[in-house]
Amino acid sequence: MLDRFAKHREIVNGITTLDDTEKELLYSALNIHGHFCGGMPMGYLAGLAGLKALSAKRELSMDKEVIIFVGDHHAGGCFADGVQFATGCTFGKGIMRKEPKGKWSYLLIDRKSQKAVKVTVKPEIMKAAYDAPFIKDYRLKGIPPAEVDQEVAIKAFLGLFSKPFEEIVNIEGPFDYTIDKTPSSFNLAFCEICGDAVAENYLRVENNKKVCLDCFTYKNI
Repeated sequence: MLDRFAKHREIVNGITTLDDTEKELLYSALNIHGHFCGGMPMGYLAGLAGLKALSAKRELSMDKEVIIFVGDHHAGGCFADGVQFATGCTFGKGIMRKEPKGKWSYLLIDRKSQKAVKVTVKPEIMKAAYDAPFIKDYRLKGIPPAEVDQEVAIKAFLGLFSKPFEEIVNIEGPFDYTIDKTPSSFNLAFCEICGDAVAENYLRVENNKKVCLDCFTYKNI
C-alpha cells in the first residue's frame, strides 16, 4: 500500500500545469479513488474550470453546491470523484447530488451569490477517451480499472493536464440560480425503540414514541 501511495505522489508531482495546492488535492483524490484512469482527472479539471468560471474558491463549508448529471452503471463515477475533490462539494456534506442523465456535466452553484455555471466535457474529449486503449482494450473487455496495464492507465490519467480548460470543457454562465435555503438540523434525538442516535428532522412519532425511520411501521409514508 505504501508503495502505491509513493507511486501516486511521483506521478502527481510530475504534473507541471498544477500548482502545489492543486497537486496535493489531486494526490488525495487519487488515493481515495484508488486507481489511475482518465475519468477522475477529467472530473478534477472540470471542477477547477467551474471554480474559475464562477470566480470562486474550493468549498470548505456549505456555501456552494454541485448538481452532477452522471448516472449509474456507466463510466461516470470516476468523473464525479474528480469533481468532488476539485470543488469541495461532496456527497457526505450534502452539497453534491445526482440528477442522473448519463452525462459528463454538472452545475456549480454559489449559494450566497445565487449564481451558477454549467460545465460540460466537450464531445471530442469524450470520444477520444472512449477510443483510447484504457477503455477500448481493457475496460470494455471486463478488466477492472485497477488491473489495467499501469503504463496504459497512467497515460490515461495524465492525458488532459497539458490542455487548457477551454479545450476540455464548455461552460455556460455565470447565470442567476435560486436554490432551496432549508436550514440544516443540529438537534439530536434517540429512537425510543432501538436507541440509535438520529437527527431530529428524520424522527417520526408512532404510538406517542419518537422513532427512527428503521423502526417506523409506515415505511412508505
